[in-house]
Amino acid sequence: MINIESVLLEILLIFMLVFVNALFVATEYAIVRTRTTELELLISKGSSNAKITKQILTELQSYISACQLGITIVNLLLGWIGEDVFFGLLSPLFDYFSLSSTFSKTLSVFIGLGFITYFTITVGELAPKAIAIRHYINISVFLSRPLRMFYKIFKPFIWLLNTSANLILKLIGIEKLTAEEAFHSEEEIRQIILEGRKTGVIDQTEHALIEKIFDFNDKTAKEIMVPRNMMTAIDIDENRERIIQIVIEDGYSRIPVYKDSIDNIIGIIYSKDLIGAAEHKDLILLNEIIRPVHFIPENKHIGEILKDFQKKRIHIGIVVNEHGGVEGLITLEDILEEIVGEIEDEYDIETEKIKRDKKGMFLVNPDISIEEFNKRFNTDIPEDNDEYQTLSGFLQTVTGHIPEIYERIDYKGLVFTIMKKTGNRLLQIKIQRS
Repeated sequence: MINIESVLLEILLIFMLVFVNALFVATEYAIVRTRTTELELLISKGSSNAKITKQILTELQSYISACQLGITIVNLLLGWIGEDVFFGLLSPLFDYFSLSSTFSKTLSVFIGLGFITYFTITVGELAPKAIAIRHYINISVFLSRPLRMFYKIFKPFIWLLNTSANLILKLIGIEKLTAEEAFHSEEEIRQIILEGRKTGVIDQTEHALIEKIFDFNDKTAKEIMVPRNMMTAIDIDENRERIIQIVIEDGYSRIPVYKDSIDNIIGIIYSKDLIGAAEHKDLILLNEIIRPVHFIPENKHIGEILKDFQKKRIHIGIVVNEHGGVEGLITLEDILEEIVGEIEDEYDIETEKIKRDKKGMFLVNPDISIEEFNKRFNTDIPEDNDEYQTLSGFLQTVTGHIPEIYERIDYKGLVFTIMKKTGNRLLQIKIQRS
């Protein structure tokens, strides 16, 4: 005769075990998805559970093993209890059909196993997994204390399991998971962002901005500097009128000062200091208003340069090569433009990169990049040359000198004619087919 109370108690126990299995599954998926950075806000608000979760992430492999151990224990108990429950429930039916006890026992095992497996997979595996994926932060923080308690109780056994597993991995040539590998790599983050762009969660502007941030520290001073031949600089012995003329015409707020040669930069003058001095003195002595110069190695990454600028509260630096020769200059604006794009202020003159004259000839701004030039004119000028990045630099490399006004340069069916030039700086180039 069936003991109803005993069967009901065992059924209740099965439901409880499936629920515990669900907690272990949800916790495992939640802690794997949780990142330390996501916990910082909760920690700053005083969440002690978030602190525990952060500590759990430092020993992620051990706590995953704890979850797996919990799931295994629960499944063993379900199999042990479930067999007796279903045999007890189905016994009257087996007796009615006069089935042998051996066959009845075997059949009850299969029926019970099928039911418990279905119930465990749906309620104890799939459902908590889906919930954990959506609410992993809340789950990992909420269940951090019970998980830590379970881990401490079974720590010796978990250590034995981990040691054994690591030994097996070592034998087959696989290294154990490191703390760094538990976090997303840059490529994984880029892929996540790309998926966000495709689904509309991240718009085009945000996507472009994030991509520039990722590429930011890969660039060096040499890649974004204003080249030496395009620098505006003042000779310390220059006369008052010429100095003021340079400042007014170029409109820069900070200008390098050199002595004898551009390779001997001795300081920086601020236009506001210069204008202030000119208002009160007929003779301007640059030595009185000159400020210290900050030199930057050409291979230094712009992320480090930005930190230096912030620390020293400066906006301009002179880029030098390994021999100490001046290669160019870099400003805070140049660095920020690598993230947000071109910044135009009220003194900048917007110029077209390419336009046509009345005869239909192409007039090109020499500052156009080689990549853009190749696309617009369907040419194949090498783009991966360290000696130049712009059309101006390319022409100087080809000729071996700074081209003179109206000088013609032939290159693979194209004729480049220098139309405008100031000092050593090319301003406009005419292009036609030869």
